[in-house]
Amino acid sequence: MRLLQYLIYSNILISISAGSLAYACAVKLGNPHDVGIGFTVFFATLFIYNIQRILRLGEIKIKSSERHVWLENHTFLIKMLALIGIIGSVAIYFAVLGWNIDFWFLAFSAVIGVLYAMKIHPKSMALRDIPYAKIYLIAVQWVLVSVYWPYMRIAETTDFPMGLGLSIFFFILAATVPFDIRDLVYDGKHKSTIPQILGVKGAKIIALLFLILSALSLYCSFPTVISFWWFYLCYLVLAILIIGSRTERHEMYYSGIIDGWIIVYALLVYVL
Repeated sequence: MRLLQYLIYSNILISISAGSLAYACAVKLGNPHDVGIGFTVFFATLFIYNIQRILRLGEIKIKSSERHVWLENHTFLIKMLALIGIIGSVAIYFAVLGWNIDFWFLAFSAVIGVLYAMKIHPKSMALRDIPYAKIYLIAVQWVLVSVYWPYMRIAETTDFPMGLGLSIFFFILAATVPFDIRDLVYDGKHKSTIPQILGVKGAKIIALLFLILSALSLYCSFPTVISFWWFYLCYLVLAILIIGSRTERHEMYYSGIIDGWIIVYALLVYVL
């Protein structure tokens, strides 16, 4: 259990999920630097998620959750992981992928990731606090780094793989709604998250609709997916996890099982 805490609360698991998905998409798109892309996204995610935790430590007024207590006791570790993340992502980018104009795209994406949790001015809002925007910002970021970036490095046309991008967008939305259900006791009402607007039951219905849209988008791009049992398992289990979401669930349910389930989706993309 202690090892799982370190793996999950230090954001290593979600970084593996992001790196796996970027790698799988790069393979599917025919990018020859698929491994480099996967590791770059892994380390970049490690930086972004841990720097967000550092920036928000002072805002946490209620230390009642196990994760909040763990973060308070391991501040030095998450700072070191953030440092390892930024150094690792930049080093792999230049050593394996080589300089390209897309570096500025990644830099911009990293800035957005930092601003997601950081207030530029004491009276301003972090991006995550903008009403209605929270989960959509997260989903767009995942699509940009896992699909758009690997594609733009090899694209000779502007024919973006829309179906794959939409599938990932809706899958991440579906996987993120349970976190808003978890955060009902912490989020201010001004954030206007889906559970705050529609209630827990309504939020679950919306999340399931996102999941259906993800599956349909993937099927439209890769019709053969319908013959893979992995396809049904991937979506069925996440649907069950969404239905089982509630505010009193243990943190491992969200940051462990749901975040980790993205790896299963990445494997599905890889084997298509």
